Amino acid sequence: MKKGLRALFLLVLILGLVAAGAASLWLGRGVKLAVERFGPGIVGAPVTVGAVVLAPFSGVGTITNLEIGNPPGFKGPYALRVGSIEVKIKLATLARETVVVERVVIKEPRINYELGPGGSNLARLQKNAEGGKGKPAASQGGKSLEIGLLSVTGGQVGLSAAALGSATVALPDVRLSNLGGKGRSPADAAAEVLSAISGGAAKAVSNLGGKALETAASEVLGRLGGMLKGKK
Repeated sequence: MKKGLRALFLLVLILGLVAAGAASLWLGRGVKLAVERFGPGIVGAPVTVGAVVLAPFSGVGTITNLEIGNPPGFKGPYALRVGSIEVKIKLATLARETVVVERVVIKEPRINYELGPGGSNLARLQKNAEGGKGKPAASQGGKSLEIGLLSVTGGQVGLSAAALGSATVALPDVRLSNLGGKGRSPADAAAEVLSAISGGAAKAVSNLGGKALETAASEVLGRLGGMLKGKK
């Protein structure tokens, strides 16, 4: 009798684990499809996701290999790439009008900062997202989006320019709270996030440019000094 109960318990446990795994894949696939379907319309550039895994009970999950491509007019292969993003979603809200994401933690994003007509690629993405602000949520997937906390840490900005060559500089950490909300489309939250990242990247690149110019000026003055000494 005891052996039969143990066997039944193991069977129920196995079935439960299988069901939980299936639910995780189903939830993750839904989020992935939503991001890839509505993301390009918000930022005006290709958006791809490797995979999304969400725990069916806690709502804690991971988004891997998120990439936002460049908007038209820019040549780089991508604007932003993140290997892994940690999220915590209130699963009950996935079926409601406003989807609530308690936290989003972006670690070590890689940004290709590119200058073009009218500004940088990041500024263009931000502008595109701002163009969707205030529009009915129904026009962007029928959902509002609320993000309780978003943090970006350990980011790197890559810059390629004729005057500076190729260089990499640290992206200042970003911490934002209470983004979007009821009645506000995902574009509202996206615009706020891109504004913070774009501003930080622009500042980092500006500092890099200033240091490069100082170094170049110092080298030029040093060479001129050497030439003058040689003529004496």
